[in-house]
Amino acid sequence: MSNPTLCPQHQVHAIEFVCLEEACQSGPLMCCVCKEYGKHQGHKHAVLETEANQIRASILDMAHCIRTFTEEVSEYSRKLVGIVQQIEGGEQIVEDGVGMAHTEHVPGTAESARSCVRAYFADLHETLCRQEEMALSVVDAHVRERLIWLRQQQEDMTILLSQVSTACLHCEKTLQQDDCRVVLAKQEINCLLETLQKQQHQFTELADHIQLDAGIPVTFTKDNRVHIGPKMEIRVVTLGLDGAGKTTILFKLKQDEFMQPIPTIGFNVETVEYKNLKFTIWDVGGKHKLRPLWKHYYLNTQAVVFVIDSCHRDRLMEAHSELAKLLTEKELRDALLLIFANKQDVPGAVSVEEMTELLSLHKLCCGRSWHIQGCDARSGMGLHEGLDWLSRQLVAAGVLDVA
Repeated sequence: MSNPTLCPQHQVHAIEFVCLEEACQSGPLMCCVCKEYGKHQGHKHAVLETEANQIRASILDMAHCIRTFTEEVSEYSRKLVGIVQQIEGGEQIVEDGVGMAHTEHVPGTAESARSCVRAYFADLHETLCRQEEMALSVVDAHVRERLIWLRQQQEDMTILLSQVSTACLHCEKTLQQDDCRVVLAKQEINCLLETLQKQQHQFTELADHIQLDAGIPVTFTKDNRVHIGPKMEIRVVTLGLDGAGKTTILFKLKQDEFMQPIPTIGFNVETVEYKNLKFTIWDVGGKHKLRPLWKHYYLNTQAVVFVIDSCHRDRLMEAHSELAKLLTEKELRDALLLIFANKQDVPGAVSVEEMTELLSLHKLCCGRSWHIQGCDARSGMGLHEGLDWLSRQLVAAGVLDVA
């Protein structure tokens, strides 16, 4: 057993107590004499053995915490090493079925990710190649048909020129004959002139309706389909409650003039050309008894224009209900949705922002390409902005002239 620690004040006495006062100038360690009669009188004291045991217990708790913390850090470090190895891959020792160990290259997740990217873009490249072949076949077919038609026109013009030339020669010969023969040829000359006039009229009509242009306008859609021609035809159906302004919008776009509202019984259909698009717009009546008929106009519809009267707050929920029904229709699943908030010029009209909030459009139209546009059907304000949005969504690129 080791020698006991001696008291600093009484070198022959063993230390038995600890002074708990931090400001004590005589030192914390003392014997019983110092405790009773010395400078530590009146201070708080503790038995040395008890205090030491408490400190030892604290040290043991701390040591346990340190060991636990060390084990956690070590475990986390081992996991980091494992994750790095999994990402990088490399040579690893593995055992076969008979217990023989050998090294084997194990691909890492980084290599797998790169392979996934390569596979995706390889598939994308293959798809693009197929789409390119299909687009080129469309162009080739268009060129063949156009050349056939042009060559047929060339043959027709050659025949027509021959007929005109023959008629001219016949007229010249008749002019050189005597008066009697000229008079006898009158009926024949009149028939010949009638034929020439008919041919000239037919030629004029043909020339007026056909523009001879070597250009081949090509338009690409978002899914990489190709359209050849100056205008891409788009089928649009215009729906909404009665009185919302659907027909007014249609005729404003078609004729650029205001039309006095008349309830639509059945439907109106008009073609509206805008930029490189030709919209075939079906305007269907919005009265309650006509709404079950809307479904008959959904087939092959590429865009839905839903018109809402911004002035009638009391009918917004009714419009919301009808719009929600539309968005559940399978035939309209891929159709674009353009919402016209009409009559924005009227004082007190529901703003576009408020209407978006009231109708919960972000939630209702989630997963669909949609846009809400404020407009005034009378003046035309906002209508072309809506068509611009449709044009951008429907066509990936503008018309390209191919030589």
